[in-house]
Amino acid sequence: MATTLDNNRQSGGKKVILAEPRGFCAGVRRAVEIVERALEIHGAPVYVRKQIVHNEYVVRDLEERGARFVESETEVPNGAVCVFSAHGVSPQVRANAAERGLTVIDATCPLVAKVHQEARRYARDGRTLILVGHADHEEIEGTFGEAPDRTVIVQDADEARRLDLPPGVPVSYLTQTTLSVDDTTEIVSILHERFPGLTGPGTDDVCYASQNRQNSVKSLAGRSDLVLVVGSANSSNSVRMVEVAEDAGARARLLPDAGHLDPEWLAGVRTVGLSAGASAPEVLVEEVIERLAALGFTDVETEVTTVEDVVFRPPSGLERPAAGDGADDVRAELLDRVSARIEELLNSEIAHWGSVDARAAVPVEAVRELVAAGGKRLRPTFCVSGFLAAGGSLGDSAAADAVVAAAAGLELLHASALIHDDVLDNSPTRRGVPTVHARHAGVHAELGWTGEARRFGEGVAILAGDLAFSYAHRLAGGLPAAAREIWMHLGTEMLVGQHLDIALAAEASPDPELARWIAVCKSGRYTIHRPLSLGASIAGRPDLQAAFEAYGLAAGEAFQLRDDLLDAFGDSAATGKPAGLDVSEHKMNLLLALAATGDAEVARLLDEGRNGDFDPALLHAALLASGVREDIEKRIDQLVAGARTALDATALADGWRERLGEMAVQVAYRGR
Repeated sequence: MATTLDNNRQSGGKKVILAEPRGFCAGVRRAVEIVERALEIHGAPVYVRKQIVHNEYVVRDLEERGARFVESETEVPNGAVCVFSAHGVSPQVRANAAERGLTVIDATCPLVAKVHQEARRYARDGRTLILVGHADHEEIEGTFGEAPDRTVIVQDADEARRLDLPPGVPVSYLTQTTLSVDDTTEIVSILHERFPGLTGPGTDDVCYASQNRQNSVKSLAGRSDLVLVVGSANSSNSVRMVEVAEDAGARARLLPDAGHLDPEWLAGVRTVGLSAGASAPEVLVEEVIERLAALGFTDVETEVTTVEDVVFRPPSGLERPAAGDGADDVRAELLDRVSARIEELLNSEIAHWGSVDARAAVPVEAVRELVAAGGKRLRPTFCVSGFLAAGGSLGDSAAADAVVAAAAGLELLHASALIHDDVLDNSPTRRGVPTVHARHAGVHAELGWTGEARRFGEGVAILAGDLAFSYAHRLAGGLPAAAREIWMHLGTEMLVGQHLDIALAAEASPDPELARWIAVCKSGRYTIHRPLSLGASIAGRPDLQAAFEAYGLAAGEAFQLRDDLLDAFGDSAATGKPAGLDVSEHKMNLLLALAATGDAEVARLLDEGRNGDFDPALLHAALLASGVREDIEKRIDQLVAGARTALDATALADGWRERLGEMAVQVAYRGR
């Protein structure tokens, strides 16, 4: 089939245009894998509340393997294993499951879980929640259950126009993830007109996969006589795709499987556009292609509208074993354990403090949101890599558990640094979403609370960063003595480097040597050298400290210089934070310090900026003209070469000299 799908022949005959992306999204793939793994681990039967995803083929296949689908958790025998579907459940369902002693495995899509979290936050803030979606859909039922006394459901534009709420009540909205983007935009626009001060996520809650598939069928519609969408009738996102194709001017049909394809639909048709809803497996698409080929549609052209690379990890304990015994597989497994360790800790803390008062969990939720928003996970990766390069293995369970704890601690230490750094830099966004202080300053302003919104937001952020710092040290508390000493060094170096960073910004005095020391301290040691050394120490290889220091300082300085280049000349959409932030906030990073010592115009503009009339646009232009960008690129090349050379005479586990060399290249040339 792969040969057929890759064939873009143009013979003038009947043709199929196959959409890419199509079919399973990350949330569906995760949910199906959760049921499969639950059956492997616990044995049949495993009970699933509602359909795990809305596709009849998937449900039948899992039933044949031993899954039992029930309408309510109350139908599950006491103490049995019960999987919650990808669409999410209400708190009442969770309470019922706990009362029956069920072993619950939660397959809720992370994007749906995000909507639930937003619903709890809006309710906690005393806002009335307008929930845009279909009242009988399981996702809406679950989200509504988060705050039923404060939530109203709006299903379409007419209901939005008729909605009556008390005057002056603070209002927010959320949306079902599988809606049409166009329909959602229309409804939200009406709500904004009717309720001034309305807040919400825009169309951000419409899941990436639904939006991508809707965009793809819009494109197909312009080139096809008929658009077929493979999916079940109860699949909201599949039904929306058909509607989107029709709105774009094409004939369109929902197709459960190849057996439902009516040849009469193809009368007069020369080109068929073919896609599949997010819950439809690829095997159904392949069968439809074979059926169309039998009916004369033998040419298949693939149209790629975007590339999806999103992956959602299953809950802790359900990850599939590594496919092989290679080092990359082992590293991936350890990093999965790191993510699980962080998730378990933060979820436990949120549950604990949330039981005291919903507001008590706010700073912990802020930490979890930042960690869940993504990021490069560089420090955990280098820590685990140092462990494996030093000969550590999964076979030594105590050492493996220690390196997981250390790597998880590093990620939370980094979360602490980022939250505080955003306050210090006055940054409005991080990883493409509002920073902690900006978000909570906005909540304060929206609700008209007493005091200054900015100070409130910064206060929440400082406390959230402190919590992340304390959690990091909690995780590292059980490390061996030698590893704990490395841990203490890296935390102190990071904080001292941060202080010197703001001191240079305040003084606005170019000092390349001190700026380089800050880069080495904040990135060379904190990001690469100390994490590598931490992993090696846990593996029992203190002899690697010197080589890892030489490698880490060179690669870390290159990493920081690349960061400076991306800030000065990069794209904010790629970095997740505003471009030019260091320039606009007067930060005397290494790039600016080097430029100022070598270019009179840059030095003059920086000197003039001391009096508060700093012009970021002029400085940006001067930096471009100075040639510092080219000089920095040459310096990065030298540092990467030095990092790789530092490992030449070092005894490392098989393949790790090459892997670490590649990692130096990756961190130094990212985004270029």
